[in-house]
Amino acid sequence: MRYIGNKTRLIPFLLEAVERIGGPPGVACDPFAGTASVGRALKTRGWRVHAGDLMASSYALQVARVELDRTPRFPAQLASAEGNGSGGARSRASISYSRLLERLARLPAKGGFLTEHFTPAGQAGAAHGRMYFTPENARRIDTVREAIREWREANLVDHRREQLLVATLIEAADRVANTTGVYASFVKSWQPNAGRPLELRPLRPVSATTGRGSTAFHGSALELARRVGAIDLAYLDPPYNERQYPAYYHVPELLAEGWNPPPPLRGKTGLIPDEDRRSEWCRRATCESALSGLLRDLDARHILLSYNDEGLLSVEQIEAALREAGNPDTYQCFQQEYQRYRSDGDHAGRRYTRNSVHERLHYVRRS
Repeated sequence: MRYIGNKTRLIPFLLEAVERIGGPPGVACDPFAGTASVGRALKTRGWRVHAGDLMASSYALQVARVELDRTPRFPAQLASAEGNGSGGARSRASISYSRLLERLARLPAKGGFLTEHFTPAGQAGAAHGRMYFTPENARRIDTVREAIREWREANLVDHRREQLLVATLIEAADRVANTTGVYASFVKSWQPNAGRPLELRPLRPVSATTGRGSTAFHGSALELARRVGAIDLAYLDPPYNERQYPAYYHVPELLAEGWNPPPPLRGKTGLIPDEDRRSEWCRRATCESALSGLLRDLDARHILLSYNDEGLLSVEQIEAALREAGNPDTYQCFQQEYQRYRSDGDHAGRRYTRNSVHERLHYVRRS
């Protein structure tokens, strides 16, 4: 999934820093999980990971990439036309995740909330000129999301299986979204990717042979820190700037939470209510106190803070906070340059001054 701050390309750099810390894999906490790529990488290396995030879409990805230890199977009745209701006794037979995705792809496409509000085929979507998805793909997304809801309400899938299917749909929808990588706006003409048919590709959980007991959490970093207690490693990757993620990823949030009942939408892009998802890390007046408060509540032997050189917090502020929180003599800063995220090219209204940024990993050890 295209995501601001996604660390997929930086994983080798991050894992190298973790190895420099020393000691065998233990318990790690990743309270700003995003797409859960780092949590998944740590789990692959043998860490038991407790991931978390304010975003519901992140939570679904955490369940799929961190919490699940194996690919689950599903009730066989879901593979039949009768499998989308609540009646009848449940069979003990089961089908694979891949086969279930094939079944979802064959369901007759019907329009719904997404088609109405986020495509020009809907009255509300046309009124605002919204072109987030082609009508064909939106109908398919509506159909799949409604099937997941029905199966969950009928207790045909449990919570983890539901979240795996939701994560699969979020990833699939992102591949055909008519955006430049964020949902704060849509492109006014159809891009080539938007015209491709929706494809549900299986997500592969990390094997149960490593990282057993990993968990996913939907909530704030402070809440997760208080829940997990003593840990070996805290990997912190908070938002860097004043862009609030709910406004940039409101469509994936809709897919994660569903629309029963339909939420009120506002503005040209159809934003959803988001006060409970707005982060104090994205406010210049509160980000420093957010850092000191989290460090105070974390019971971690090792702390790694990932932050780039375009963030609200300065290097000096971060270094001072980490030295105060841990053994000041152990403070280190690892750095790597990488290509910056660009949602579009230079144009008359904006020109990027830099093509690259420096990712800094600030480290401190506690007694």
